[in-house]
Amino acid sequence: MELPEGLRFDNYEIPRKLIVNFITDYVSRAGVNGVILGLSGGIDSSLVATLTCEALGPERVRGIMLPIDAKKDAENVTDAKELAESLQMKHELFELKEVVRAYDSLSLDRVALGNLTARLRMVTWYARANQENLLVIGTGNKTEVMIGYFTKYGDGGTDILPIGNLYKENVWSLSRHVGIPEKIIKKAPSAGLWKGQTDEGEIGATYSELDSILFLKLEKGMSEEEIVEWGIDRFKVKKVLQMMKNSQHKRSPLPIAKIRPRKV
Repeated sequence: MELPEGLRFDNYEIPRKLIVNFITDYVSRAGVNGVILGLSGGIDSSLVATLTCEALGPERVRGIMLPIDAKKDAENVTDAKELAESLQMKHELFELKEVVRAYDSLSLDRVALGNLTARLRMVTWYARANQENLLVIGTGNKTEVMIGYFTKYGDGGTDILPIGNLYKENVWSLSRHVGIPEKIIKKAPSAGLWKGQTDEGEIGATYSELDSILFLKLEKGMSEEEIVEWGIDRFKVKKVLQMMKNSQHKRSPLPIAKIRPRKV
């Protein structure tokens, strides 16, 4: 579908430099040895890994692959490993199958089990980060963040989010700009939480539709009716705007009760 004017950048050197400088400055001020990020073999983590290696040097970047079952997810594991090797960054594999199996007695449904897996990944990032004095770099993009398509205290639990202000369409374009392999760019986006799971299939809208709705709402200030009139299915507009509203708690600071000291 045609995207709204202004959604894409005219020059992708601008976001590339901004993100690289953001990573460099933040990590420098944090006084850590380097960073760690999850490598899924998908486009978001591949782009963040590439920009982070440019910002810090590959010797200060560690990638960790966290499939549930490495054999069943062999294509993504291979893509992640090949990218890490091409960037000359340190990388390792930690399979979650046995850890997830430890929760069998809870009889979790598919969604709960998917969220559990995302949280186990977060715990693993921070275990390695604590041991080596590293920051955890997140790989979520603006589209995911704004509709709440991430697990609270899971993949949403990171120290910084370099591409958190890029819509998915811009992630694809910036990835081509910096030379991410085309086979990764063309891969159907997936969190890899269960067999056959894809982002667009689970959400019920394409990323082009998601980006357009969010851009028109957030950047252009359009109402629901104006977005529908612009040319997007009413049901999808309603659904995306409701997802944004329902997930506000994921983007807000932890609520704390306001208690004033008693006068004495």
